[in-house]
Amino acid sequence: MLIIDRDSVTGETYYMVCNDQGLCLIRTRSSAIADFIERRVQGIPPTLRLTVGGDPGTKSERKLWQHVRRWR
Repeated sequence: MLIIDRDSVTGETYYMVCNDQGLCLIRTRSSAIADFIERRVQGIPPTLRLTVGGDPGTKSERKLWQHVRRWR
């Protein structure tokens, strides 16, 4: 689900992509990135999250989605 929000103070447009459960996967000012993610988010399991460059493991695996890490 793609949600488009415009900041009333600065006038900038923000794009937020949520999964089917309504959890935010990414919030960005780039419509191209938001559209790319939104086209691929339909039907993914709720335990997957978006992999962002710099996350542990992104250099070796290059996956778009990864399982949620459990922190204790």
